[in-house]
Amino acid sequence: MKLDSIKVGKTYVLKNGLLRRLEKLEVREGRLDAGYVPIDRKGNEGDFRWSKAVTFAVSVLGEAKALI
Repeated sequence: MKLDSIKVGKTYVLKNGLLRRLEKLEVREGRLDAGYVPIDRKGNEGDFRWSKAVTFAVSVLGEAKALI
């Protein structure tokens, strides 16, 4: 996906089939970072993590329409 098309609060599907819920888009240390919560195949949420926003957008296939 394009970086400008991802939105905070939405859940996205990655290329490996896992889910990530985007919690924050924030400028940290001079770059745009994405704060997300990983969700496993059973629906359990993991700990909050940070990633580069560009990396997050590239790995995302699309918005998840239904959760487990």
